Amino acid sequence: MRFKIIFPTGYQVADIFNDNIDINVVLENGDVFFGTLFTISNLDYLLTISQEPFFYASDLLIVKDLSKKNIRAAIESLVSGSIELAFTKIRSIYSNESRSDSFDTIVDMC
Repeated sequence: MRFKIIFPTGYQVADIFNDNIDINVVLENGDVFFGTLFTISNLDYLLTISQEPFFYASDLLIVKDLSKKNIRAAIESLVSGSIELAFTKIRSIYSNESRSDSFDTIVDMC
């Protein structure tokens, strides 16, 4: 299935091995999923600076690094499996009456 990746706040990654980023994945059928990608180093860092003895996030996916190439490979694997188990469906691009959005007009950012 074809998909496109959107970074809602832009692709802002300071260190591809120690950071996290929010993404939207738009499937060809119009479904849009939300998730946050974390690296192991970033999770360790967040636990270290936290006052809590735990860390959690909904829609969390751990990746080896946050390079665009690795992000695309991870999402491609996820889409071919079960994206709905890892991420939350937040809407459909075809849910409004005007249908002004279409899969082909969405710019893939990755």
